[in-house]
Amino acid sequence: MTEHVIYILSGQGRGPLFVGATHDLATSLRRHRAGKVSRPEFRIDRLVYTERFDCSFKADARRRALKAASFEWLQALISAQNPTWQSLAYAPIEVAQAA
Repeated sequence: MTEHVIYILSGQGRGPLFVGATHDLATSLRRHRAGKVSRPEFRIDRLVYTERFDCSFKADARRRALKAASFEWLQALISAQNPTWQSLAYAPIEVAQAA
């Protein structure tokens, strides 16, 4: 079964933010760092939030909901899981399973 990951990347500090979905997080992060997804001058390449799903429909619905959320709401969501906003890409993390 394929795992689907919703992720939020941040630029410098606590913004700007990018919300995405993938089944291959490592490849997506490499593409962001290479500047192939978002504009390179924004340097949106720091993984600060993830959610994992076993169903693509649920993952896509969550991605759309996060994209529609306010910037402040997204900041609060990230801070609840990752208070220091450190990059999660290099450290093993516990990710809550979304319902």
